[in-house]
Amino acid sequence: MHIKYFADVRRLSGCFEETWTLPAATLGELVNGLAGLHGQAFGERVQPEGKLSSTIIVLVNGQNIVHLDGLATRLDPGDTVAFFPMVAGG
Repeated sequence: MHIKYFADVRRLSGCFEETWTLPAATLGELVNGLAGLHGQAFGERVQPEGKLSSTIIVLVNGQNIVHLDGLATRLDPGDTVAFFPMVAGG
C-alpha cells in the first residue's frame, strides 16, 4: 500500500511517502499501525481518542473516506492512502 503525507502530517510522519507492507484490512487498522510506527504525536494528530480527527482529510485512491466507510473503509495492498490536514485561508 502506498501512503502519502502532506503539511504537518508529513512532519509528524518524518517522510513524504512510504510503502506499507504489513497487514491492514481497514483504514482504522492502517492508522493504528502508522501511529505505532510514527509515534504518539502522529497518533494524536490523526486519531485522537480513537476517532479520526475532524481536521484531517483522508483519501483512499482519490476518494474522501467521508464518502466511503470512514475508518472501516476496506483496503487492498495496491491502494494509495493520502493524509491531508484541513487548510483555511483567504
